[in-house]
Amino acid sequence: MVFLAIDAGTEAIKAGLFDQTGQPVAIGSRAYTTYFPRPGWAEQDPEEWWAGLVGAVHDCLAAAQVPAGAIQGISADATTCTMLPIKADGRPLRRALLWMDVRATEQAQRIFATGHRALQYSLAGVSAEWMPSKVLWLKENEPDTFAETDYFIEYTDWLAYRLTGHLALNLDTIVQRWYYHPRQGGWPSDFYDMIGLGGIEQRFPAEILPVGAVTGCLCQEAADALGLPAGIPVAMGGGDAFVGPLGLGVVEPGDIAVVMGSSNVFSGMSAEEVHFKGGFGSFPDAIIPGLNLIEGGQVSTGSILNWFKRNFAGELAAEAEAQSTSIYRLLDDEAAKLPVGSDGVIVLDYFQGNRTPHTDSLARGVVMGLSLATSRAHVFRAMMEGIAYGMKEILDTYEANKCDVKRVIACGGATQSPLFMQIYADVAGKTIYTTRVAEASLLGSAVAAAYGAGVFPTLAEASRAMVQISGEYQPDSERHAQYQFYASKYRELYQQLRPVMHDVARHVMV
Repeated sequence: MVFLAIDAGTEAIKAGLFDQTGQPVAIGSRAYTTYFPRPGWAEQDPEEWWAGLVGAVHDCLAAAQVPAGAIQGISADATTCTMLPIKADGRPLRRALLWMDVRATEQAQRIFATGHRALQYSLAGVSAEWMPSKVLWLKENEPDTFAETDYFIEYTDWLAYRLTGHLALNLDTIVQRWYYHPRQGGWPSDFYDMIGLGGIEQRFPAEILPVGAVTGCLCQEAADALGLPAGIPVAMGGGDAFVGPLGLGVVEPGDIAVVMGSSNVFSGMSAEEVHFKGGFGSFPDAIIPGLNLIEGGQVSTGSILNWFKRNFAGELAAEAEAQSTSIYRLLDDEAAKLPVGSDGVIVLDYFQGNRTPHTDSLARGVVMGLSLATSRAHVFRAMMEGIAYGMKEILDTYEANKCDVKRVIACGGATQSPLFMQIYADVAGKTIYTTRVAEASLLGSAVAAAYGAGVFPTLAEASRAMVQISGEYQPDSERHAQYQFYASKYRELYQQLRPVMHDVARHVMV
């Protein structure tokens, strides 16, 4: 008995087979392109999504050497809020606006200025990444596309539709990104009226499904493309970073999941619904029924290091190949030789804005403290440290608002770097735990698939059964003390440069 999990991330889509203990059997992956037409814009082509999914599943099945008939369930997660306007037959009307697209900054600011009660979810500001901002931008700037749109959906929902032929919305995303409140009447129609999107809920699919609920069975068209038998139950997924907690065993208050990918997303659970500036939420029933999800996030983390590698470390490719290692490992080796604080180089990780605690779409990346003695290694280490300062600020905000942080459990690409993980632990002053399966979002989708197939009675029990803690990084008290100076300057730097960043960002986005 195995389960097919699909994890559609920012740079690639992955397909994995897992058994009921959470042990991976095989994983396949295919990359796709992100288009950046203008600063702050980011788009992807749904046809490339589907081609990538088909290729990833084929690769996975070829590596697994298990019969396709052994697959008992399927589930897919995807980036959020990646918004797609479609016709009723599922045909996309344009490229999707990727989650990191912040072209709707002006719309987000206008929405926040209404002061509507629905904004309790985002008391520090409305994100330009979220659905209302993006749909309002589309209405004002591409009115023909807006008028032609039958439904607005998320990437996750589009995958479920392509797999089953059934159109529905996943509860996880709409509670967090669309201002839906399942305990207070659902859609906030008066909010949509106030911001200029009156009646928009008529363009949302009528059915709403929680994570793990069966959307339908694998349809014949999708089965033929994927090389699978039709009829396998397909469980509804959610946002990749929020299915991730299921793959990290974070299903109760006190644990914090950190999904470390192109961005970092922090997810904690609360028994009570709480709202505070500097965090998003809490979102009722977003993942685990009866619990509230509290979210924090950094827009640009792994994507910054990838940007640096592409632009400033190309000559390491031959050396990495000769040593059968990665360019990142060579950069780590260089950075590990430097002291705490990178000799005074400090990086603000706001290359695509700040999600929390500032919710500032006009913030931009900064590298401060350069001198003629600065090397490539200084900047690379400073980027890792800056990302870690951002994490500390988020965790501090949680604790300042009486949200317990007992354990921090991490997954994603950063966990492959012992140096980076130790920097995280030293900066935050907290133990960072890792799990047996680093691909937590992929495993989280397997958890949803297993629950949807009826193997476990609840999502929480499925998660506990399929996740194992495998490692930890303990903070060094001396390095933690040294990092406090730099972490404080990181925070000061944003406050000092905020007006300048805003002026320049508005200038280039005109």
